[in-house]
Amino acid sequence: MKTLIKRLALIALVAGFMPVPGPVSAADLSIIDKRIDVMKNVVLKNLKVIKGYVKEGKGTPADVATAAAALAVVAPKIPGLFPEDTGRPEVDAKKTRALPDIWLDFDKFRAVAKTLETEAKKLSKVAMTGDKGAIAAQFGAMGKKGCGGCHKPFRGDKVK
Repeated sequence: MKTLIKRLALIALVAGFMPVPGPVSAADLSIIDKRIDVMKNVVLKNLKVIKGYVKEGKGTPADVATAAAALAVVAPKIPGLFPEDTGRPEVDAKKTRALPDIWLDFDKFRAVAKTLETEAKKLSKVAMTGDKGAIAAQFGAMGKKGCGGCHKPFRGDKVK
């Protein structure tokens, strides 16, 4: 019985020092709103320009180069939009799709953002050649390695 009491006391002591997620602050919600804004109004907007050229023949290679350059500029800023405790489960899944794996392997998350930057720079350069086939191939590579490299391991399903 004494051993059981000692073990329970030790467990209680250790548990008292473990971090417990607190309520999400207004600042946390603000950064989530900012990253949603960046993803929709910078990333998605520029991806649509590139996709429009590749899939529908809209715009010009120069438009693709400009859009890809904008992605290359924003890519290294993405990790800064994901401070700890701004993902699931701390934040309601309806508000964010950010999975805990981001913070469990933040170096990998940061590396994927760097990959997006590198691939976007390549796309911008390729776009200046005007070779639509090469542009499409590099757009695919950027999507797979950059966008997909983050969304597949670090982004959860949409919750309604």
